[in-house]
Amino acid sequence: MIKHSFLDVCVRVWEFCHNTDDENLNFRKNRAYLQMKLTLWNYSDKCYNLCKESYKQKTYLRCCMKEFSIPDLDVKQLTNPSMRFKIKSTFGYLFNCVRLYNNVRLIIREKEGVNSILNYYQSTYLIVKANVMLILAFCVDEEENEKIITGTGVLDFIIKLLLSALASSNHVAKTYAFSATETVMGLDKLAMNDNNKVSIVNAGVLPLLGKMLEENGSKEEHNVATHCLWTLSFHKDNKDKIRQEPGILNAVYRIQSDPSSEPPSKRSCEGILFILDEQKHVNLQVEMNESQHVMISYQWDVQPMMLQVRDKLKENKFKVWIDVDRVEGSILSAMADAVENASVVVVAMSEKYKNSNPCRTEAEYAYKLQKPIVPLLLDESYKPDGWLGALVGMQIYFNFSDANLFEANCPKMLKTISSKVYKQPETNLSVIAVDAKPLSALRESSKSSKTENTSLEDWGVTEVSEWAKKTKIDGLQSAMASFDGVALMQLNKLMQRSPDIYYSSIRNDLKLSLLQILHLTSALEQL
Repeated sequence: MIKHSFLDVCVRVWEFCHNTDDENLNFRKNRAYLQMKLTLWNYSDKCYNLCKESYKQKTYLRCCMKEFSIPDLDVKQLTNPSMRFKIKSTFGYLFNCVRLYNNVRLIIREKEGVNSILNYYQSTYLIVKANVMLILAFCVDEEENEKIITGTGVLDFIIKLLLSALASSNHVAKTYAFSATETVMGLDKLAMNDNNKVSIVNAGVLPLLGKMLEENGSKEEHNVATHCLWTLSFHKDNKDKIRQEPGILNAVYRIQSDPSSEPPSKRSCEGILFILDEQKHVNLQVEMNESQHVMISYQWDVQPMMLQVRDKLKENKFKVWIDVDRVEGSILSAMADAVENASVVVVAMSEKYKNSNPCRTEAEYAYKLQKPIVPLLLDESYKPDGWLGALVGMQIYFNFSDANLFEANCPKMLKTISSKVYKQPETNLSVIAVDAKPLSALRESSKSSKTENTSLEDWGVTEVSEWAKKTKIDGLQSAMASFDGVALMQLNKLMQRSPDIYYSSIRNDLKLSLLQILHLTSALEQL
């Protein structure tokens, strides 16, 4: 079909039938037009290449989007079975395309396309509502994602849709014509927003995912259900609920250890267990040193650029770890080792990176271990948002979205990485590394306070509370009520490794003003 330019033929048929005055050839009645739409709907359901070609050609997708502004196809006209079929077939084609080739969302989003589709949620026909919600799940951004879920009954409807699918012998909802697999893929996309993660679990999705993970479930269902569960597990409020859901973890362990399980399922299961700390791998005592590597964390689509970054780092005598071969086996275990032995983690930011569970697992583990993070921007149109925006905070990032910017920004990136790898105190880790202070001064400070620092780790919450009181910083004593000496020393390490995260954490977690933070930093330095 692609070879013989079928999509171009479809465009010609569409334009003719929407522009002719002949009643019998008009889109309302033309049989060739109807067969064309039905053919595209059916073929796009399984054919990735057709969906990809639709995006590459673009014109027919844009024809489809025009239909939402045609009066005869308005939501109020859907009581006419013929008009309803035309909209259903258009929705079906759009859903298949965006599900199998997500760049199609860029076409759907053109010219207020999201709002045009959302208008059809007013329809009383449940299959139309289902189409609307599942298409938009693949198309909306972080902010729109949450708005769609909030207060519209959408989530309850999608859960009802999933229940209906699972109640059917072939796991395809009879009333709605969506499979359990397609429905969970839509839920997975909605769960990219962290607030939605909690709402989806509270709506009762866990028992339904558990049913899909049963031993007699299909490989395809195992793939999508485990991935959705991995996405949901990132939110702290969901972790205990997943652990406590009857049968869920047993199913995850079974799929992970089953030699016949497909690689996507195995990887998702490993990710779930890693995020839930069911497989203990965290080593918070790993120290940085100059022999460690720079780890590059990236989403697979930007590999060519990141290989250039790797080569440039190697030219400048840095040891580099980058996942190039994507070997089978315990990929997440290899990632954890790479993070633990990294002196700096380079994060290649893009929308696909933010929406990738493996990438989020890497980045958040690096943050958990307080590794310095150097952000690169690989997509000019993307502004860091959601969990990724929170993780990089106010750090300066380097734009590597094209070759010219790579050459211009490489020296700055190398300088920043070098400062994070090599600029460390010579002796005691409890000394604060302040950029404006020369290393010689830090060494003197370390010598003069060596005796005090020896016993600092033995402090309990009482000693820390007394120290906080002596600083005379308003609110510090209550803010540090649960801190002991070890926590203070870890705070010092955080300042050494990533000042940006240090300042943002104190501001967000301890709720101190900038002036209070400056006084606290000074007090810690004196301590």
